[in-house]
Amino acid sequence: MRRILWCIISLCLILLSLALLLRFRDDADPLPAPLENVFSHVEGLLSLSPEHAVDEFKQDEEEEVQKEDGEEEDAKEADVYEANPRYTIEQDPEQGEVLRSEIQKGDTVGKILGDWMDANDLAELLAAAKPVYALTKVRFGQPFAVVRDPQTKAFRCFKYEINQEKYLIVEKKDDRFVARLEEIDYQTSLAVIKGEIKSTLSGAVTEQGENVALAIALANVFASEINFISDLREGDAFEVLVEKRFRHDAFEGYGRVLGAKFTNQNKQHTAYLFHNERGRETYYNAEGDNLHRELLKAPLSFLRVTSRYSMARRHPVFGNTRPHQGIDYGAPTGTPIMAVGDGVITNIGRAGGYGKQVIIRHDNGLESLYGHMSRFAKSMKNGKRVRQGQTIGYVGATGTATGPHLDFRIRKQGQFVNPDKLIIPRDQALEKRRMADYKLVVHAVDAYLTGKDTASYDPDTWFKDED
Repeated sequence: MRRILWCIISLCLILLSLALLLRFRDDADPLPAPLENVFSHVEGLLSLSPEHAVDEFKQDEEEEVQKEDGEEEDAKEADVYEANPRYTIEQDPEQGEVLRSEIQKGDTVGKILGDWMDANDLAELLAAAKPVYALTKVRFGQPFAVVRDPQTKAFRCFKYEINQEKYLIVEKKDDRFVARLEEIDYQTSLAVIKGEIKSTLSGAVTEQGENVALAIALANVFASEINFISDLREGDAFEVLVEKRFRHDAFEGYGRVLGAKFTNQNKQHTAYLFHNERGRETYYNAEGDNLHRELLKAPLSFLRVTSRYSMARRHPVFGNTRPHQGIDYGAPTGTPIMAVGDGVITNIGRAGGYGKQVIIRHDNGLESLYGHMSRFAKSMKNGKRVRQGQTIGYVGATGTATGPHLDFRIRKQGQFVNPDKLIIPRDQALEKRRMADYKLVVHAVDAYLTGKDTASYDPDTWFKDED
């Protein structure tokens, strides 16, 4: 100890001598900042007793080590959270610090939350969520958020967006986890979109700066009135009144189509959204006729017809002439195929030249057949009930086919019929006692379509005039 003490004193004397020489060399010039600091510190050490000088030296050394350790911890925290490019961090005065991201390939909830909790807490969180929504079903690309205390960084809650309508919240309350579902809160505005068909509906919609999702929504509104694959003509026109949904100042998609008009081959079709007698939102035309029919015009939204119904068609593979009692719709492999009506699957599997095929039995002796699928939709099986518009499979080229397409057929009382010529009656028309309320909605939609300021729209009171 004595040797260390003398070494320290000797070093201090050397530094002090150097500082004095520099100062005496030119009293007018101040010492450089580093030497000035050394000089001050050495003077302080020399003013202490030898034992106190050693203690001071050790204290400085310990403070430096603690400072370095703290900097390393801060850097580690920044690396995990702030510096992680997958997270967008927001400061919410009500919730706390919100870290947003999306489910990536290989992600599990355990992998995501492992930075915030131990295995026991994670197991409790998953158990709390299971009765509400099992977090084993997280899907690639879905948004999620972790909320933590802005000061302590302690976990507060986990939010997972299940779909466009609702999300799961699992939060920690009094040392236990509680799960619930909540509806996603959108900022909704109203838009009027008008366009003219030059080639395709999707092309006409995107030409107006809109997303192809609007074309699909419009086709679905008139799916029982117009075959958007075979009936469209150049010069056809549309106008649509649709909700646009925003979240965090970003466009998130379209909401309800409140009304639309479509002129097809010089005939105008109209659609207005209104509640039927059971309270379900349904589309009616200007006269109050229900647009919904038992079967849709086509099982695809809009693509192209490659072969029509014919009793004498030259077969593209075998070259001979034979009946083709269906319609071929050309589409890329993997295009979703919709059930044209509510019904029960009576046959699913391979069927010779038809490849992978689904047969659905509907009411009134009708059946629909879908051939050459690449694969079936998940959970499809014999005896399963399906809804109109539900995806039952995907376009492919299985069986005898020259390329990807859907072979679509209809049987009535066991006999094939031409789907394009099949007349399907409408569902029940609007009751007369409700026509006055319905006309208020019709006039409101028409007012927006003809120039009324859409800023006056309130989605929460849109149907209030009916009551």
